Parts: sequence; structure tokens; C-alpha cells
Amino acid sequence: MSKSSKGSAFERSVCKTLSMWWSSGLPMQRDDIFWRSSQSGGRATQRFKKGKTTYGSYGDVAAVDPVGKLLLKAFTIELKRGYPKCIPGDLLDSNGSKNLWTQWLVQVRRSAEQAGSKGWMLIAKRNHRVPMVYLDYGSVKVLSQTPITYKHFLFTPPTARFYVMCGKKHVRFVALTLENFLAYVTPEHVKNYARS
Repeated sequence: MSKSSKGSAFERSVCKTLSMWWSSGLPMQRDDIFWRSSQSGGRATQRFKKGKTTYGSYGDVAAVDPVGKLLLKAFTIELKRGYPKCIPGDLLDSNGSKNLWTQWLVQVRRSAEQAGSKGWMLIAKRNHRVPMVYLDYGSVKVLSQTPITYKHFLFTPPTARFYVMCGKKHVRFVALTLENFLAYVTPEHVKNYARS
């Protein structure tokens, strides 16, 4: 399987997983609420350069049903698959040189800003590893309002906090497994955050 087809399969799988999680409180659980955005957000990026907005097309995940719009109001989501040697630790010892993680953070933060989302989310899976969720720290502070959620967010392994330079800006974010994110963060948490 080529790198591109692995990435496409991962994007489809994550969209289905997010759909099932998001619809868990609905009368019927569904796997079709979210899907890959047009050109993986490329269309929105190109239109933004011309001063135009593109509803629901920022990042890699789009809501193809209006019931999912609050997730994307809360987060612009970028997906990355593969890159076996690319880890967040690259941000700590890069010595000012550019690396993929810096590029990813710049991309997801720019997409979130263009979309007008409250925060950003990066979901990445290295080969033969579990999918990880990376969230900006500002979002985590709001989402983890209850002591139980806060405890799981910041102290349930594997969880890590990063405070790094990205270009000329400081970036703070939290990393945890996708499994833990879906277990400890409810769609209701996210909806409340989006509406706040």
C-alpha cells in the first residue's frame, strides 16, 4: 500500500471513528457525520489567499451533516499518517532548524485561525503505533473543567505537555492517545466549549 493510500485510509477511518463518537448520544449511532474535506483543506487555503472564505472546508475533516458543525467550531482538525521518525520531541532539539512537526503546527494553527475555530487538533499515527491526539493547551484548559476530566487529560499515561517555540511564537499543547481522548472527552464537553 502506498504512503498516499495509507494516509487516505487513515483519514477515512478517523472520520468514521469521530462520527461514531460524536453520535453516541443520538438516537442512532452513525459513521457518516464527518468526512475528508475537499482537497484536504487545500481548496479553503487557496480561496483564503484570494480573500474568500470556504465554509466547513478547513483542515482535513469536514462535517457532511450539520449535526457535526460544533466539533469543527471547536477544532480545526488535521490528520497525519506515517512519518515513522517524526515525533513531537523534534521540536525540543531542532536547534532552530525546520522540521515536520514545526510545519504541522504552523499548518494546523493557520487553518484554525482561517476557519475561526476556537482551537486546533492534530491527529497523527506513526507506523505500527497507536493514533495520538495533540490539542492546543487553551482548549484543554476549557475542556478539562471537571476534576475527573482534568485528571485524565493531564495525568493518565500516555499523556504529555509541551511548551515549545514554533517559528517565533511559543506554542503549548497536550498529547494523549486518541483512545483516551474519546474515552474521557464527551461530545457534550466539546459542544459546550464551542458555544462558550
